[in-house]
Amino acid sequence: MMNQSANKRTEHCSTEDGKQALPTIQQMPSNHHIEDEIEAQIKTEATPLLGIKCNDENSEEVSTQSGPGSTSSSQPVSKWTIGTIMALASAMLVQSFLLVSVFPYAGFLAMRLVPSVNEENAGRYAGLIGSSFMFGRMFTSYIWGKAADRLGRKFVLEASLCLSTLFSILFGLAPTLPLALAARFALGLSNNLLGVIQTLVMELSNGDKSAETRGNAIIMGAWGYGFLLNPALGGYLADPMSQYPDSKLFVWLDSFLNMTEYPFLLPNLVGGVFCLVACFLVSSFVEETLPSPDRVVKFRWDIKLKKALGSEVEAPTKENSSDTASRGGYSADTWRDKNGLSRWNSMSSSETGRSHPPSPPSKPFDVSQPNEKKETATIKSLLKRPATRKHLILYWIYSFLMLMVDETFPLYCMSKDSGLGVVEKMIGNLLSGAGAFYLLLQFFLLTTLVDRYGLYNTMKIGAFFSIPMVILLPLTLITNRGGEEGKLTWCTFVFVSVVYAVLRACTSVTIMTISMTTNRTVPAHQRATMNGLSTMGGSVVKAAGPVFAGLLFSESVKRISPPIGSVFVWTVISFMGLGFFVQTLMLTDRVPEDDDQCV
Repeated sequence: MMNQSANKRTEHCSTEDGKQALPTIQQMPSNHHIEDEIEAQIKTEATPLLGIKCNDENSEEVSTQSGPGSTSSSQPVSKWTIGTIMALASAMLVQSFLLVSVFPYAGFLAMRLVPSVNEENAGRYAGLIGSSFMFGRMFTSYIWGKAADRLGRKFVLEASLCLSTLFSILFGLAPTLPLALAARFALGLSNNLLGVIQTLVMELSNGDKSAETRGNAIIMGAWGYGFLLNPALGGYLADPMSQYPDSKLFVWLDSFLNMTEYPFLLPNLVGGVFCLVACFLVSSFVEETLPSPDRVVKFRWDIKLKKALGSEVEAPTKENSSDTASRGGYSADTWRDKNGLSRWNSMSSSETGRSHPPSPPSKPFDVSQPNEKKETATIKSLLKRPATRKHLILYWIYSFLMLMVDETFPLYCMSKDSGLGVVEKMIGNLLSGAGAFYLLLQFFLLTTLVDRYGLYNTMKIGAFFSIPMVILLPLTLITNRGGEEGKLTWCTFVFVSVVYAVLRACTSVTIMTISMTTNRTVPAHQRATMNGLSTMGGSVVKAAGPVFAGLLFSESVKRISPPIGSVFVWTVISFMGLGFFVQTLMLTDRVPEDDDQCV
């Protein structure tokens, strides 16, 4: 009876200009304008960088307003803040520290744990120590990626950082080689920082490609700088009682850390502290980008873990626990915005033709349930996409080459017969010098090249001037002639610093562009899973890279007259880098805009 009188009143109501006011959705079931608008908005937000638009027959192009006086705009707005940049950059520095800080002292660690090892044959053992981290990450990267798509990106970051703290310290305390390998393996099992951060960088940019490029330049640049800074730091902190026997600071630290018994504990203890600091920054400043309806909240254990980690957890409310059918199937997060105000109420009266809030739609688009455009990603479905598959293969090949260089360089530096014959501290000095030049190059190099040449041409430039550049490193055998034993001439120091800085800067450019283009080949709700697959495959090749490089170097210097053996190693790696460059020339620069399209 009340509905009939309401309908009757609505028929005679009109606005000041004589036009009839819009009836509510419950009064006019055939009018699906508002629900189509919300459906279009949700779909667009789900995959902002793929440019997916809802063009259903009943949908109309609309512009939303946040309140009176606001203007509509189709320009994407990024979600970057100074705190977010600091948090993600610190997490990337931690990621690179956990991976590569061991490289400068891995050979010396092997010599301590295995008495029969010396400077010339330490390569194979150093390769095992370096690759055990990647072997562990290989088994869990895809699982971590799936967890990030279900429990949230922020939760996975926090869990990885906390677990990495524990296993980093255990590695520093390992008294035997098998225990050291087991600790590094467990450290890899617990780590998936790289894949999640790559996903966050894209999603926080919120469709702003300029902001995405700058974000990658800073965040991924921190990862590249970490590949230079962290090995240097690891070299400085390794075996401090031998390197700095007269230092009062280290004598004091030795009194309760027992660094004489555990000479490689300090760099790993510092790594654990870095993990905790990064975890605090992530918890404080990083916004969760996975939409609430896509997160699994029915498993209460993850909420308990979030509370234990100090993460912000929304308290359940009456509206959360009430039957969603009363709201037409919408979840609480979809029904209310972050301020707790109804999204329907945020519409102005000029949009709805009335000043009072409308009733919820009777047949809404159910974002909490999967639909045909939000298929769950699997390894098979991801690899079925030709564009995704080609980009992933390129990433895996390049990761293998990168780790070969990172493993071979310290072996070349410490080799007395076929290399420079220097110790950990001097290796750290070399990498620090390279880091100084790298800082001047990396950020402006990426942003300038991408703005001028685009992502794919920038990728090709980076590929040509990165790995193939190692062919220049054997020239240091000439420049360092006549130098004091165990030290480098200034000419050699500057030359290696510049060459290695250019190599690392171009390596960062190549990795960033591959990451950015690969993310654009899949829809938003599959990115964390895809990056998990990317990290899993990368872990396989990165585990093989140090082993292959260690065997190649040790066998070459053993079987080929010194110093030609090291020249042969750098030549092989350089030609492999040229082969990768040729592969980038064959990569198409057309990425599908529709998440259902494969090219």
